[in-house]
Amino acid sequence: MSDATIAAIVLAGGRSSRMGRDKAALIFDGRPLLLRTIDAVSTVADEIVIVRAPGQALPPLDAGTQARVVDDPVAGDGPLRGIATGLAAITAPVAIVVGVDMPFLRPELLRLIVGLVTAERRWVLPIASRRPQPLCSAFARDALPVVEAHLAAGDRAPMAVAADLGFYRMLPEQWMTADPEGWSFVDVDTPEDFAEAERLLRGGGRPPVEEAL
Repeated sequence: MSDATIAAIVLAGGRSSRMGRDKAALIFDGRPLLLRTIDAVSTVADEIVIVRAPGQALPPLDAGTQARVVDDPVAGDGPLRGIATGLAAITAPVAIVVGVDMPFLRPELLRLIVGLVTAERRWVLPIASRRPQPLCSAFARDALPVVEAHLAAGDRAPMAVAADLGFYRMLPEQWMTADPEGWSFVDVDTPEDFAEAERLLRGGGRPPVEEAL
């Protein structure tokens, strides 16, 4: 039986329709985004599950990586399905959930988020850029029945499960102690986003703090 205490669920199975190619394999700072994401979560989690689309080819994992790959049962069914697939696969009681397209994840922030999960608040959901950030959040594993019930009812948006999980809104003044400029919430949905992230990597600026509030 596993003695993992914190899991990480990496959602890699999105359609990448706006990017035009699989985001997991995009090379950023010399590493595929998938491996860069694993690098970030591995300093926080002792169990890593990668959720991919059925039959999706992923970049080869580094030798010695303990991450496991699981397939979504249905292709293109949205992030809530991926979250359910990941929660069903983990053994740890709590899990960080991140998208594969977030190249600047800060382990300090992930550690802070997952540490706020309790029996009463089974989903810790940061608010950044004035929006909930479900793909950089944390769930209790026992949230799975609630998530599955919503999926069975036809819900596909992650926010559909919020009220039933006693979700905790993590406001900027809380997460900024670990990530003052909100780097962790930068994602790359389009080629333009990716180019902007590469510019930021080269020291071309910072995520606008005003929008993160």
